[in-house]
Amino acid sequence: MKALRVKPEFVSLLKTGDFDTFSVSHFRDAYLQLTGDDSKPKNLTSQLVKRHLRKLEEHGVLERVDTGKLHPIEYRIKDLTRLDSRPSVRQHVEATPEQAGKLLPEGVVHTLKLKLNKYRTGLLSSAGALEEYEAIAKVQPSLKEAIQKKYDQTREEYAKTLGKVRAIESLLDPKPSL
Repeated sequence: MKALRVKPEFVSLLKTGDFDTFSVSHFRDAYLQLTGDDSKPKNLTSQLVKRHLRKLEEHGVLERVDTGKLHPIEYRIKDLTRLDSRPSVRQHVEATPEQAGKLLPEGVVHTLKLKLNKYRTGLLSSAGALEEYEAIAKVQPSLKEAIQKKYDQTREEYAKTLGKVRAIESLLDPKPSL
């Protein structure tokens, strides 16, 4: 049987004991609360959760509960000991909020994540503005000089914001740099 790749957050949630019987949306909401990552739409996160839950079902960790309805699909924990067996489960190696929390207090991690989301939104906004300035300059070459100052300011703002994003990411994901 192919090795099962499980996100550490999923293992953590399943082992809390709060999930004897649960729906996909209930598990998704708990996952979002644990990670604090609201940057992705809920439907993408639901797809991620469904894929992992199906894998866990295939490997005998979970079983579907027959509700007599097509939706919502409900699962029940069948055998958590399979999560601990080394040959069948490989966990993704990536920084989790739990790892970041070991170095930083939970409140600080939460504040940094909020700032990070704000800065990422700013990056997208600046990138969009830069693209628009370039498009306008191509369509109306006579306006190139008039918008150059705004373009330069936006590019500088983009660079500063990117630096802030990288600084916060380095605090949340403390991997030793060479």
